[in-house]
Amino acid sequence: VDGLFFNNGVLMTNKAIYDIDYNGRHIDTGKWPSNSITFSPRFGFTYDVFGDKSLKVRGGTGLFSGRLPLVFFTNMPTNGGMVQYQAQINAANAAKKGFTMDEFAGGMMTDIETMKNKLNQLGYPMDITPEQGAAPSSICGVDPDFKMPQVWKTSLAVDYQLPVSFPFTATVEGIFNKTINGVSISDWSIPDVGGFARFNGVDNRPIYPAGFRTGTKAFVLENTSRGYGWSGNVTLTAQPAEYLSLMAAYTHTVSKEVTGMPGSAAESAFTYVPTSEGPNNIKLHNSQYVTPDRVVASATIHDKCGNHYSLIYETWRGGYNYSYMMGNDINSDGYNYDAIYVPTDDEVGVGSGKFRFVSEDDKQRFMDYVHQDSYLKKHQGEYAEAYSVYSPWVHRIDFSYKHDFKLNIGKTKHTLQLSLDVKNLTNLFKSSWGVMKYLNPAIGSEARILKYEGVDAEGYATFSTPSSIHGNTETWVPNHAIVQCWYASVGVKYMFN
Repeated sequence: VDGLFFNNGVLMTNKAIYDIDYNGRHIDTGKWPSNSITFSPRFGFTYDVFGDKSLKVRGGTGLFSGRLPLVFFTNMPTNGGMVQYQAQINAANAAKKGFTMDEFAGGMMTDIETMKNKLNQLGYPMDITPEQGAAPSSICGVDPDFKMPQVWKTSLAVDYQLPVSFPFTATVEGIFNKTINGVSISDWSIPDVGGFARFNGVDNRPIYPAGFRTGTKAFVLENTSRGYGWSGNVTLTAQPAEYLSLMAAYTHTVSKEVTGMPGSAAESAFTYVPTSEGPNNIKLHNSQYVTPDRVVASATIHDKCGNHYSLIYETWRGGYNYSYMMGNDINSDGYNYDAIYVPTDDEVGVGSGKFRFVSEDDKQRFMDYVHQDSYLKKHQGEYAEAYSVYSPWVHRIDFSYKHDFKLNIGKTKHTLQLSLDVKNLTNLFKSSWGVMKYLNPAIGSEARILKYEGVDAEGYATFSTPSSIHGNTETWVPNHAIVQCWYASVGVKYMFN
C-alpha cells in the first residue's frame, strides 16, 4: 500500500489563472492533487514439476507502484505567479520606486528581518492575495486526480536442469508490463486537431492555424493508461568442472510509451517527442531509454592457488537511438519536433505525385538514402516512429584477474585480494574494435533528413533534402570519445570473517 498526501497550506490560488476557461476546465494552482491510497497486490509461485528440482516453473503477477521525479510537481508553484518575487535594486529601479540608493547607506545588512522590513518600507510586497495574481506567459498545473506511476507486471519462467554429469541449467523467462497510471503532459490551450485543415497527399498531417490556442499555454501533468512492454530472456549456466563456470544470456526488450518526459521543465518535457500531429497527439512509440537487444557471455576459471580469471563478452544494439525528423515546423504548431513521413517509390514526384519534392535532385538524393538505410527502407509508406532508429551492434570483451592472499589467525580468516580489470580489452589491440557508433555529425546532432519548403498551389507539402543526405551518406560513424577506449584498473580488497 502506498499513500500520496499533499499539504495545500503552502499554496495559494492565483485567481487570474483560475478564471481562464479551457473548454469548461479550470486550473487551480493553489491545490495539489487529491490525497490517494494506491494498492499493489501481488502473487507469485514456484512449482517443482517432478519433485526433484530438475524442472521448475515460476512466475507471478501484480501491481507495482513508484514515483516520478518531484521536479514535475514543483513546476506548478514555481510558475504560479504567487511564490517568487525578485527585487533587483539599482539606481534606475530605485528612481522608479521614488527613492535613492542612499537608503542603503551605513553598512551591509546581514539580518533577514531587517532586510524584509527595509524592502517593505520602500514599497516592495511582503504578501499577496489570490486577487492580486497575474497570469504568466505559460501555466503549469497538475490534474486534480493525478496518481503516482503504476504498472501491472506478469512474469513466467522455466528453469530446466539438463540431464548431464555436471550442473547445467537453462532458463527461459518472459515478462509483460501494462501501464496502469503512466505520466504525461498535455497543453490544455491546444484544441482538438480534428477540425484543422490538412495537407493533401500521403503526408496529410493537420495544419495549425494562426492563433490556434484558446488561452495561455497550460501544461498539465496527467495520467495515461497507454503503454506496455515485454522482455524475453534465455540464460544458460554451466559448471563442467569444479574450476570452470560458464554463462551465456540473451535479452530482447520492447517498451512502448507515450512519453519518457524528456526534460525537467514542463514545456521541454512536453515538446521533445517527435510526432506527426503535434505534442498533444503523441502516438505510442519505442521508449528512448531501452536497449532492445543484449547478449552477455562469461567464462571464469579458479585454481587452488587463489587465482581467478574471467573473460566477459558483451554485445548490444541500440546504445544510441534517434528519431527521423524534418526541419521548418511543417504543421505550424510552434514546436520543431516533427516526425517525417517515409514515402514509397511510387508516391514521390516533383510538381506531381502524392509526396512532392522541390527538385529532381532533392527527390533522388532522399530516395537513394532511404534505400540504403536499414530503418527507412523497412518503413516506407509510414510515419517514422519516435526513438526507433537504433545504433548498430557493438562487441566488447572485458578481462579480470584476481588473486587471493589468505591468512588464518585464530578463528578469523583474513583475505587480501588484488585485482586487475581491463575493460574493452580488444580496443587495446585495435582502436576501431569495441567502439560504439553514433549518428553521423554530417547529418547533425539530430536526424533531420528532410526539410519542409512550403505548400504548393494544390495543397501538397513540398520538401527539400539537406546536402549531406544522399545514397553514400553513412548514418553511423564511430564515436571517438574517451569513454569508448580501453582502460585498466588495479584494486585491493580486504575481507575477513
